[in-house]
Amino acid sequence: MKNLGWTIVLGLAALCAVIAAALGQDQLYQTHAWVLAGTTAIGAIIMLRRVGVVGDGVVDKSGYLDDPIRYGVILTTFWGCVGFLVGVIAALQLAFPELNIEPYLNFGRVRPLHTSAVVFAFGGTALITSSLYVVQRTCQARLISDNLTWFVFWGYQLFIVL
Repeated sequence: MKNLGWTIVLGLAALCAVIAAALGQDQLYQTHAWVLAGTTAIGAIIMLRRVGVVGDGVVDKSGYLDDPIRYGVILTTFWGCVGFLVGVIAALQLAFPELNIEPYLNFGRVRPLHTSAVVFAFGGTALITSSLYVVQRTCQARLISDNLTWFVFWGYQLFIVL
């Protein structure tokens, strides 16, 4: 039940983000508030599963912490596909200028999105995931805190989405 406090904090953060999105005057602010509300709500659901309120909540402490590594491999593949697809779109816009859709999908906006997606989303997630794997195997020990590991992993994904 020690994770119940974090679950409550995430639930309250999701509620505050929904209120901020509802009361926001700026469209961009509202969009970011909805993204924050969604990610904190998903985090609260995950924590509820770990606490045992939803699902079995059993955490195996005997081996390595491999769940963030599994999630990281999946998300690295996802971000790679997204980044490379945006790169193909940018290349096609260079070859065929009529594919530039103003004002949001022109080359001037797509190229930085491609660069950031490949460098930060794909590359950063791959580095964090490989670090979580390598540290445990070289030290032959489980990471010091499951919660901090998940915080780093999901916090970086939130940084990418925002």
